[in-house]
Amino acid sequence: MIRENDTIAAIATALSPSGIGIVRISGPKALSVAGKVFRSGAGKSAIDAYESHTVHYGYICDPKTGRTVDEVLMLVLKAPH
Repeated sequence: MIRENDTIAAIATALSPSGIGIVRISGPKALSVAGKVFRSGAGKSAIDAYESHTVHYGYICDPKTGRTVDEVLMLVLKAPH
């Protein structure tokens, strides 16, 4: 059972061959979780300071090796909107 204070991540696109995949992370620790793997294309890393309703270009990186996994666009949409 998912509770109001849980932070969850889920695939939000169909599991089929595609050029785009969406992963949604929501909950009170969502930005903290995303910050462990997201690296801004501009070199910024404090994503918890990003304003709501903004889009950021960057990379998903393996947190253990720092190796780039994929190029991404991250949308920041903060509660309650």
